[in-house]
Amino acid sequence: MKARKRPMYRMSMRARLGIGLAVVTVLLFITGVLFFEQITTLASAIVQLQIAEQQLSTALEAQHWVAGLILTIQAERERQIASSFADNVGAAAHALEARKDQLIAQAALLPEDDPLRSHMEQTVSSLQEILDTAVPTIRYAEAHNWTAVQIRATRLLEMHRQTEWNVYRMVTTARYRRQQAQERATLAARRLVTGPTLAIIFLLVGVALVTIVNVEGVVRELNRLGASARRLAEGRFDERVPITREDEFGQLARTFNLMAEQLEELYTSLEQRVAERTETLQRRTMQLEAAARVAREAAAIRDVDTLLTEAVRLISDRFGFYHAGIFLLDETGEYAVLRAASSEGGRRMLERGHKLAVGKVGIVGYVAETGEPRIALDVGEDAVFFDNPDLPLTRSEMALPLRVYGRVIGVLDVQSEQPAAFTEEDVAVLQVMADQIALAIENARLLEESQRALQELERLYGERVREAWRRWVSQRPTAYRYTGVTVEPLPKPPGMAAERGNGRRLMIPIRLWGQRIGSIFLHRTEEQPPWSEEERRLVEEISEQIALALENARLLEETQERAARERMLSQMTAQLTRSLDIETLLQTALRELARLPEVEEIAVYLGPEEGDGYREQAGVDSSGEE
Repeated sequence: MKARKRPMYRMSMRARLGIGLAVVTVLLFITGVLFFEQITTLASAIVQLQIAEQQLSTALEAQHWVAGLILTIQAERERQIASSFADNVGAAAHALEARKDQLIAQAALLPEDDPLRSHMEQTVSSLQEILDTAVPTIRYAEAHNWTAVQIRATRLLEMHRQTEWNVYRMVTTARYRRQQAQERATLAARRLVTGPTLAIIFLLVGVALVTIVNVEGVVRELNRLGASARRLAEGRFDERVPITREDEFGQLARTFNLMAEQLEELYTSLEQRVAERTETLQRRTMQLEAAARVAREAAAIRDVDTLLTEAVRLISDRFGFYHAGIFLLDETGEYAVLRAASSEGGRRMLERGHKLAVGKVGIVGYVAETGEPRIALDVGEDAVFFDNPDLPLTRSEMALPLRVYGRVIGVLDVQSEQPAAFTEEDVAVLQVMADQIALAIENARLLEESQRALQELERLYGERVREAWRRWVSQRPTAYRYTGVTVEPLPKPPGMAAERGNGRRLMIPIRLWGQRIGSIFLHRTEEQPPWSEEERRLVEEISEQIALALENARLLEETQERAARERMLSQMTAQLTRSLDIETLLQTALRELARLPEVEEIAVYLGPEEGDGYREQAGVDSSGEE
């Protein structure tokens, strides 16, 4: 049986050309469909990449405004100005509310079973809890209930950690989806080249005889596009295809280059934003940690001068400032006096007693008068800036008030060698630290005043004790001796060697409130061992107990004498009120006065002067006889 001949062989050239043209047309159509499909896929991937970027950016902005709201509440709580608190906290809460609404809108576009939507809803819930906790602080501030504000601020810090976790999960998911979108875009780009390439290859095989001359050029272009697509797929977003033709391959190269440019711009923009947000958060965290450490270490110091010196040193070390100085107002409030400085120039200023007139000289004088922070981002253009020859490298300066209970007690002055070195965020962080330093300074000052008052009280009480004991010992024996059998009084204290202990004799003073009120003398024979340190400490402890016991006895006796005098005065008053006769009154008064100890004779003189004195009205002797 003969083999059946294929119809193609009997076709005319025109038919073959027609079939070839039809095949080419079909292949071209398929290529166009594939190309359109991949372009659509690529566009969809780019849109998804943009959506992922928006989600990531919104999450980071929400985290940023949460931190800003908490810092604003803490800073305004320290200032305790209700109007400023309401304005600033309200603005921060409004900004956070806007970010929350953006998250809600973005979450609504996602399927309900999408994990990212769940993370976004949890983040929205956390933001709402923070807003519900933060907004009432405005009402508390207007009511001047700063304790409630502090409690809410503490709760906000605790809630902030949960918000950070929710944002972290949302950012992680968004980053993963951004990576998936990049992979889809890369895959679409690869297919954009691979699909048409295969179709063109088949087309070239079908029309090889016609296009043999152009095969090499087509293959070369395709290879070049394929290599560029692979490099783009590997993450080299700076890859570009040189345009050497004005045909479809040239257009394809332009499309490829446009796609690569968009991908590079999106990727660079996203990475830059993430880096900026991360750097900002890290810088804010470092500033807060440094401010907390400075405030903590400053609060542990009790001496004012040491506190000021250590505070400026810590500020310069932790924040890297060229100069840090602390000015305190003098007693008149007319001058801000430099009390501590961290730079060499600042120490020279300290040596010559540098001070600035309040409200008249420099940024420090301005802040000392107004109580408001001031920043000079470029000291050359600031009219208030004081050009100090001791600090020639200063390019920007910031002065913050040191406030205690709404009263300005000084100014924290920091200077940098870099222009525009400070931001509003730096002011918020450093103002919180300045308030803590001001409180530590005030506490140290109050402690020093308390110590001085206590020392003066101890001195006065010691003098009173010494005088009381001088009167007390003048009325009784001043020395007693134990002979081994009995205790007998001595007319005067025994003599001792000048040394506290000479191996056989020991003298331990009896002290009360820093005053010496007596001594203990101990004596051993030559055959007995010398006094040891342990025995000396024992006698010293005994002397302390003796001093307390003697003082208690003296106070008891003094109290009893005072009570006796009060009783006698009460009895005398009662006796005098029983009679209205002058003679009887005088006789009663004389008898009562005669009961006073160590009174030999009492006389009362009444009436006008007669000669050298008054007329004697009545008198009695110590026996009570007239």
